[in-house]
Amino acid sequence: METSKSSVGVELEFLIAIAEADQELNIPEMFEKATGAPILLPPGVRKFSATVPDIVRRRGERTVANAVATCRGARVIQTEAEAISNPEAIHLRYHTEWSVGTDVSVFLPFDQMRQRYINDFRWYPVEIASPALWPTAESWSEIREVVQAFKDEYWVITPPSAGMHFHYGNGIDYIPFFKLRRMAALLVAVDPIMAQLHPDHRKVEEYCLSNRLYSKIAHGTPAAVTSRELGAEYVEAEPEFPGVRPQPKPVARPFRRRTANLIVPFRRGQLDGYNLDEMFYHYFRSSTYEYDDANDPNPRPLEIPLAVREVLRCTNSVTVAELMRYSPLPIDRPAYSFLAYTNLNYKQMLTRNGKIDVDYQRKRTVEFRQYASEMDPDCVVAHGKVIIRLCETAADMELDELWQVALDSAVAEANGDWYDVFDLLAEFGLEEEARVLQYSVARFRGETIPEKIVEGDAPWFGWLSRGSN
Repeated sequence: METSKSSVGVELEFLIAIAEADQELNIPEMFEKATGAPILLPPGVRKFSATVPDIVRRRGERTVANAVATCRGARVIQTEAEAISNPEAIHLRYHTEWSVGTDVSVFLPFDQMRQRYINDFRWYPVEIASPALWPTAESWSEIREVVQAFKDEYWVITPPSAGMHFHYGNGIDYIPFFKLRRMAALLVAVDPIMAQLHPDHRKVEEYCLSNRLYSKIAHGTPAAVTSRELGAEYVEAEPEFPGVRPQPKPVARPFRRRTANLIVPFRRGQLDGYNLDEMFYHYFRSSTYEYDDANDPNPRPLEIPLAVREVLRCTNSVTVAELMRYSPLPIDRPAYSFLAYTNLNYKQMLTRNGKIDVDYQRKRTVEFRQYASEMDPDCVVAHGKVIIRLCETAADMELDELWQVALDSAVAEANGDWYDVFDLLAEFGLEEEARVLQYSVARFRGETIPEKIVEGDAPWFGWLSRGSN
């Protein structure tokens, strides 16, 4: 079996306030206690001047440089020159340092535009992207420091249109097929449970739709048929066949305690995953797969255990990637994007004038796209650590263990009061990350968790037991 080593990168989208040099700086209510300030443009430069993007970029790069000066993580590739010198690393040429750019898809929603003084400023859409990093303590610290620096230095808004994307990779190499297949199988299974970490608007966002609900495997396409259609019937590894075992029988456990050491403010059953509502029917019917029945009044995705079995029957990477797509369009972007492993992209070296193109090569990562952007550095890091653990465990666990997760997830999809995302995190040894992410979930729900209860279980029990039953 090929060896594998995890690497990670993160992209964050947000809005930064821009002010002109001669304008009165009235402070919107949401920034009255903020430590930062708007980016103040040079005299004579207006908010919508053509020079603003460059000003924002240079300010952002300065912020990053200051943040990483004493806290530098472990880069997969150290320099751009190193990437160019190795044909297998060229795809990381522009991922050796943080980048600061513009993302025009991020905008201020109408309800926030109505807040007093908000429209005094231009809200410039920014995307920052980390280098490709090995997931060491130093790398997590670097991500934490950069996010904190932007939060401290500027007025930042993360509107619903802003996303946070993680890239999981294998250093400069492709993810080995055995691991890729296991990752896909696990993600199809836990997708509805992991969705409980996200706000509702991300669950129906067209550019991060559920693989479990909308992908080709959700439409019931067999692996063998897909391989044949792709002309990719070669074997990178033999299929895996999990044994037969009964699904668990759920018993309602509407409690806040998940393990002896983990209590969260949400009872099982409180957190929502996906809904099979009119939005589901719209996207499922509009996949444009030629064999779909657009007139089916009640379409249903393939059951999780059947979907997982079919993924495990794949014998090559391009078939796995094709089953994980939610549309035959070449730019589809589901919640878990395996686009780098599709027939069009996988192991395709781009050339120019007969030579390897050193300016651009396709990525080799799996992209996690459904996360809402946020500027809590601890939550950003916790999400990243969860992704690393899921991907590594998928490859390392016994097949029977993976199959049990699939069966549990299938039952939990319809029985959230029996098993939810915090049970899943605890099961994967992620209790520390779960304690952090409860704050993220609470924010998305418009709730507040008292800071004083983070120290231990005793304060938790006293506070939580006073909640409504």
